[in-house]
Amino acid sequence: MLKEKLRRMPAQSGVYILKDQMGEVLYVGKAKSLRNRVRSYFQKGNISPKTRMLQERIGDFEVYITTNEVEAMILESNLIKKHQPPFNIRLKDDKTYPYLKITLQEDFPRIIKTREFRRDGARYFGPYTSVEAVNRTIKWLLRLFPLRTCKRKIVPGENWERACLNYHIKKCLGPCIGAVDPEEYREWVEKVILFLEGKQEELLGQVKKGMKEAAKRQDFEQAAEYRDALQAMEKVREKQEVVWKGDEEKDVLGLSLGEDRACIQVFQIRHGRLLGREHFFLEGTGEREAGEILTAFLKQYYLGSRGAPREVILPEVPEEKDLVASWLSREAGHRVVLTVPQRGKKARLLKLARENADHQLQQENLLEDEKRKKEERDLNQLQKVLGLEKFPQIIEGFDISNIGGKEAVGSMVVFVHGRPAGERYRRFKIKTVEGSNDVAMMGEVLERRLGRLKEGEGEIPDLILIDGGKGQVNRAQRVLNMFGMADIPLIGLAKREEEIVFPGSKKTIRLDLGNRGLQLLQQVRDEAHRFALGYHRRLRLRSMTHSLLEDIPGIGPKKRKALLDHFGSLAAVRQANIFELSRVPGINKKTAEIIRNWLQENLHN
Repeated sequence: MLKEKLRRMPAQSGVYILKDQMGEVLYVGKAKSLRNRVRSYFQKGNISPKTRMLQERIGDFEVYITTNEVEAMILESNLIKKHQPPFNIRLKDDKTYPYLKITLQEDFPRIIKTREFRRDGARYFGPYTSVEAVNRTIKWLLRLFPLRTCKRKIVPGENWERACLNYHIKKCLGPCIGAVDPEEYREWVEKVILFLEGKQEELLGQVKKGMKEAAKRQDFEQAAEYRDALQAMEKVREKQEVVWKGDEEKDVLGLSLGEDRACIQVFQIRHGRLLGREHFFLEGTGEREAGEILTAFLKQYYLGSRGAPREVILPEVPEEKDLVASWLSREAGHRVVLTVPQRGKKARLLKLARENADHQLQQENLLEDEKRKKEERDLNQLQKVLGLEKFPQIIEGFDISNIGGKEAVGSMVVFVHGRPAGERYRRFKIKTVEGSNDVAMMGEVLERRLGRLKEGEGEIPDLILIDGGKGQVNRAQRVLNMFGMADIPLIGLAKREEEIVFPGSKKTIRLDLGNRGLQLLQQVRDEAHRFALGYHRRLRLRSMTHSLLEDIPGIGPKKRKALLDHFGSLAAVRQANIFELSRVPGINKKTAEIIRNWLQENLHN
């Protein structure tokens, strides 16, 4: 099947997704010629160990044709952010970084903290690496600008009976009771946006003008509010270092490289002031050049959540510099220039940013060393308790998830040196067992895993952990015997009593819940359970979603699959507009209109 797909590969530019046997995304890339690039992954040659590992795991692939390279870059960036593929350079924990969100889509917008970016009409600032900094910023903003914080649904002309306490203590303008009209409230919102954009000079001028006008009207209460806001803004402004004369907008990126991790320090300069300093870690950077790492960061950092400033100062020329600059300009709505200075003020700022990145990476490495020492102590303790001959460097954990035998799945998680190695996880859809028989299902999963191990996929584990009791463990031992791997240590961890069980023996160990070795086994068992349950839920949801999408006129199996592959869920399909729907391969504008109208009419709740 793969040979046939490769033979029919298009020669156009686009994006390709490499997957494993279970459909998990391994790598996302773009290419000028999809045919040449994708075929190269199936050819032997002088390649890096990481690429060889990727080749060994490829079980399927998908391609999306785009009209130009900028479109391919946008799609590639979105897919990397969505799937976090293990063989791509990844912005560490990017999904968990908080943003400041101003809900401009509401009649009376709020300032809130969120960890999810959506194209919902709101204005986002971030991401920020410090939750504390976001909370502190919101606190300051609400002291300066008394916008509402409640979740009330407020419609102009439809007032609530009474306001909350915030209105009475002058921490809210009271839009819920009609104490402020939408136009005046929007003016306050615009002030917040100016503040977050770093345009304090302009904002200070507006506040001073408002204070004078209020004093002229003898509205001394409002004049005092303006005065307090002015003093608070001056305090914030004092903390912002002036690094440039004039109206400069720049980001300065300092890069520090480690073994398989990099740190990038970002200095945000707005209107000549150093407005913010954030550092970010990237994973999967081993064997990658600085230019490739910078390109990966630029694409993930600036995607969607924020526009790039007019100039981004870099330590190295990024890969595909002109293409990246074109894409950033398109995203930001103005021309973005990428510069690599060799001397002068920009080079000095770049040196300072790099020194900060070096420091952050050193601190992270020290923390890693401490973690490793602790993990080694835990593993030594586990080796002693279980009587293992070999240090349990690699632990594989297995679990089964099903409801009455339906959509039954198995999972395998791998812990290396006491921590999860997500790129080695595997999912198994049960193929040979009918009905609800967890013991037989566990046997099937182990047979398939050990069969791949015999073929050279992965390393032989130092310990296998089964989520279950005697039945599952004894069945797993018979499979190990069948494959001639009886010397691999095997245990089970029963949930009810947190009891360690051994195959073919009445011996059990019930450890103290404070025992670090037991806690590690619990972590492996719980991770296997989470991974299996997530896959099981996804299959059930996909089955339900397919049945719902089947009812849409003119939507066959291929289009249903394309929709779900592109958006990931029915909820995302429902939120998509006609333009976004029409970008799915095989979906034209007319079909997109049919899908959109049917979903609005039939799934309105």
